[in-house]
Amino acid sequence: DGKIKGVSMNKKPIFEIIADRLRQTEFKDDDIITLGKDFSLPNDEEGLKYIDGAKDGICVYHMGAAEITQKDIEEINTVITLANKGDYGQADSVLEKLCERIRVVNFIDELQDCILARKDEVEDKFYIYSLYLMTQSANIECVKAGMMIQELFGQSEEVKGMVRTLGLSDEFTLYSVFIMRNWENGNTEIMNIAKSVNGWGKVHAVHYIEPDTEEIKYWLLTGAVSNDVMPAYSGWDCYKKADVEAILKKGGLTYEELEGVLSIVDAMLDEGPVLGISNVENPKEILLEVLNHSIKHLPLSSENCNVISDISDWQKENLVDENCEIDLLVNQILEAGRR
Repeated sequence: DGKIKGVSMNKKPIFEIIADRLRQTEFKDDDIITLGKDFSLPNDEEGLKYIDGAKDGICVYHMGAAEITQKDIEEINTVITLANKGDYGQADSVLEKLCERIRVVNFIDELQDCILARKDEVEDKFYIYSLYLMTQSANIECVKAGMMIQELFGQSEEVKGMVRTLGLSDEFTLYSVFIMRNWENGNTEIMNIAKSVNGWGKVHAVHYIEPDTEEIKYWLLTGAVSNDVMPAYSGWDCYKKADVEAILKKGGLTYEELEGVLSIVDAMLDEGPVLGISNVENPKEILLEVLNHSIKHLPLSSENCNVISDISDWQKENLVDENCEIDLLVNQILEAGRR
């Protein structure tokens, strides 16, 4: 009858929660489609509440690879066998238990390897299972598993729409990005989804995007580094991908380009979560170039003056400035800002 058996009736599918939010929001033609800053997925966990995407973000950036046991591999294969028969309810029970022990972000490779090893026996019912998980599951981790199965297949326009919709939630942006990388104009798709999110999803999108067009490169310079988690996570990525060193060699920067450079440099100075400025071979030379470009746009806004102060603070702790070159330029910029 074309209906998918095994749908959990007691909870609303995650996909529907996101789709309902979009239906309730009025967008103008030129608006960026977004779920809004107050949106979060239902969370019935006890104790400390994490923002959407935070647990995966912490796994990716701060924890080593999880140990995957033989039992885990066997359970993945059981899910494949059951889903292949169309027994989605049973497949769900096994998958949910697996996801209680290990987050999907930690067993993506194993899941995909098991599927590829059995590709000759994988049938349509298994492909439909991935769509079922994406659109019908009320379990956040199971939705991700569906997306990572789907990555191994080609997507119709309808399925691409599902991937874009799920990617609007910071919890799923990373998984949408993995799928989009295989699309024609995939990097433009990733940029568009990154503009729609502002938390961990944006951090992941910036990390995986390739600057294969001038539009993407310019966005990486002027709009990519800011996020609601910590700009430091994206500082080095933006610096490399926007090619800030080459931009600083230009004769004159527009004010928007300068602001982009300053925001990226500021994110790189904060090395709390990840390395930034330490990755640069010649930090003093780069900072002097930044200050010399800043001098041409005086007076700077108070926000940009704060970046100049941060450069000064970082230099005092980390660099010997024998001829006080940085100090003199900083003082000149901040004096102009006070007038």
